[in-house]
Amino acid sequence: MATATIVGLNHDLRGKKSYVQLVWDDEADKRLSLPVPFGCSFADLPAETDKAVKALSAETAALVIKSAE
Repeated sequence: MATATIVGLNHDLRGKKSYVQLVWDDEADKRLSLPVPFGCSFADLPAETDKAVKALSAETAALVIKSAE
């Protein structure tokens, strides 16, 4: 089972958006940044990150890939 570690949380105060950064534990060059609820607390961050990853997974599973024309 692959694992990733939360390595950052950024808050865009002007845009009222927050982003979590993940790094794969076995491949440091694999990184992912995802939106989480604005102002997300450290206590809520693991659960909100899990929700964001699952939402991205569902979205990419249904993604139609096209080639550039």
